[in-house]
Amino acid sequence: MTEGLEATAPKGTTMRGCRVVTTSLTARVLLANQLRTLDDVDWTVISGDAYPDPPTGVDVDVVPIRREFALSDIRSFVQLVGAFRKGRYAFAQTHTPMASFLGLPAARLTGTPAIYTMHGALYFEGNGRAANLLGWCFERWCCTWAQRVLVQSREDEQVLPKVRACSASKITYLGNGIDMDRFLAPAAPAVTDERPIVVMVSRLVREKGCADFLALAGALSDRARFIHVGPFEHDQADALSEAEVAAATAAGHVEFVGGVDDVMPWLAAADLVVLPSYREGIPRVAMEAAAMGRPVAGYDIRGMREVIQPSTGLLVPRGDLSALIRLVTDLLDDRAGLVTLGETCGHHVRATFSETRVIERLRAVYAEMGRPRKMVAQGSPGPEKGTR
Repeated sequence: MTEGLEATAPKGTTMRGCRVVTTSLTARVLLANQLRTLDDVDWTVISGDAYPDPPTGVDVDVVPIRREFALSDIRSFVQLVGAFRKGRYAFAQTHTPMASFLGLPAARLTGTPAIYTMHGALYFEGNGRAANLLGWCFERWCCTWAQRVLVQSREDEQVLPKVRACSASKITYLGNGIDMDRFLAPAAPAVTDERPIVVMVSRLVREKGCADFLALAGALSDRARFIHVGPFEHDQADALSEAEVAAATAAGHVEFVGGVDDVMPWLAAADLVVLPSYREGIPRVAMEAAAMGRPVAGYDIRGMREVIQPSTGLLVPRGDLSALIRLVTDLLDDRAGLVTLGETCGHHVRATFSETRVIERLRAVYAEMGRPRKMVAQGSPGPEKGTR
């Protein structure tokens, strides 16, 4: 496993790099700060949908990619091959499942060094046998095509070689982090209430535990104000239905805000943040909330227990809704204790999960991958700038 790489690109040169995402939402939420900060790389984002507002200087190439398997994947694969041939990138780095499933072999078949960023392996402890078989096959496929595999979780780093899903020699621990300066800045709360406010921020899918959040709110709506922040995901097989959301709204159990450009006012409003997710790499919202001094309760799963330490007592067994309801009930009974728990969560996250460290590790990986045939001098001819 590779860690602590220290090489840099030759002076006076710039490296053409490519990030591949299934949806532009990934680029906006997860990658924008990296794209801005790593400005010694000439970036192109290949997105499965329109990305109209990329960071300054970042090109966009739209290659339609569905989020579920479909016959159109063949066309998407062919277009990705063409995009990599045209781009002549020093490396292609993939994010999210379908972008990786199609993008990694497309990159390698065009001679483009391929980096697989694993946002939480689909094979993980606590998953069902059938799901883990499929997850193992998926990760094995992606890791076979990738030359470097970047993992966000220490558990993935340890487990994947043991189950032979990925060679240890390919794995580099990347971790995950947030723009700490941003989340340490004061933010005015979006709402206020005499009652405790419980907030969940996620896509409206079952994998994120949204159905469990609705059940939690239904059980405790007389004790607190429950707010969900995040968009519908109609193209996902496990998406919550509009009927479920309408029923929770009509009953007065949950307020649904929808997708927002800035989650900080909603996290600032929270006395407690709940993330009962069934699968995570390293959950960003847990880092963001904790950095702002908010306690985060949820299921004891990979990634979550790296951000929110089990010793806080804020985690319960995966899928144990009764235990989650008991935990939140106890927390709501002690609002002063919530403040103390928030300070404990914040201290750990601020010390551990700054995106600055992630960017330093990425620089080292790019320097290792971008060897010399792929280095392009500044000012050399290349694909025309702008959205393509």
